[in-house]
Amino acid sequence: MTPVDLYIGGKEHAVLHLYYARFVSHFLHSLGMLPEREPFKRLLVHGMVMGRSFRVKGTGEYIPESRVKIIDMKKNKAVCKETGRPVTISWEKMSKSKHNGVNPEDMFNEYGIDTTRLLILADVSPTSHRNWNSNTFPGILNWQKRLWLTMRDFLKHRNHPPPMIAEDQFKAQEDFLWDSRNYYIKGNTFNFVISQQVSIAVSKQQGLTNSIRRSPAAVIAHGLQYERALATQLILLSPLAPHFASELWSGFVSAPNRLNHSGEIDWDKTVLEQDWPEIDADYELDLVCQVNGHENCVVKYKRAALDSLTKDEAVEVALRQSAVQKPLKLRNVLGADFTLHPGCGSTINILTDQPPAKNQVHHVEANT
Repeated sequence: MTPVDLYIGGKEHAVLHLYYARFVSHFLHSLGMLPEREPFKRLLVHGMVMGRSFRVKGTGEYIPESRVKIIDMKKNKAVCKETGRPVTISWEKMSKSKHNGVNPEDMFNEYGIDTTRLLILADVSPTSHRNWNSNTFPGILNWQKRLWLTMRDFLKHRNHPPPMIAEDQFKAQEDFLWDSRNYYIKGNTFNFVISQQVSIAVSKQQGLTNSIRRSPAAVIAHGLQYERALATQLILLSPLAPHFASELWSGFVSAPNRLNHSGEIDWDKTVLEQDWPEIDADYELDLVCQVNGHENCVVKYKRAALDSLTKDEAVEVALRQSAVQKPLKLRNVLGADFTLHPGCGSTINILTDQPPAKNQVHHVEANT
């Protein structure tokens, strides 16, 4: 049961929670009752949702936006409608006393719970403060609209298949979708599981949508890779917008002329019951080679080979690269750090001592 994989908490209350949890965990570990000293493997301290507040200069009174006349938002110029006094505009923690809160029920009634969740998760990382601004809404709303249009096109062309296009054009588009699917699975998996940068995962999903929507009608109707990419899109979306993804999935599985019979897609289960998409074994991933934390080159490996790569093998590969050999001149290798994220990529970081000073280098060269 312990340690917990990921602790998520806000800055204001996480300190005491962590203090008590660590105190108890350390105590129980000292008695031999817990296998690990620390109660949490990773910590994610999320930011707060900030609201725009309006404060009358001179009095310091907070007033609601309805009482404010905006003169120039870029220059932070505004006045109180009743008195004409200048007003200071700033982003602060939402509170009733500052009149800068947003009623969640109003958001749910206007946009629905899934769209509201996407609006919160997009644009900034979970650890950053989120300035709640309706100007950012159109991006997510337009993306959802494009997903609806994508499913409409899929059903249309699967029910009434158009003629095939030239074989080379069809293959080129299918290859593009194969590459796009793998690329965006890698990005989503890394940003969901490893970095917890959910906003980047949302951006990656939007990129996959763009790739899918480039497909001509013949590829939509007859393309196996199109079908795989679209299924992947809906599965990746499902943790963020489960109701919306479920509606789209209902349309997806209702289409005739299914092409994927490998078991990768379970046509009889809901989108929430599907396995997380896997990168294809022959898709190339990166082994990033570094020296003292600075990237020097990237070596491509097929996913199947990279996932089984050992630290010693990675060091050997890195030391064969000319881009790594150059900064190692006149330095002693002290060790290496190897990080492997299966299905995402890996990094080998060669650690060295500092190079000798220039006068020492000249002295050595003079004696050789």
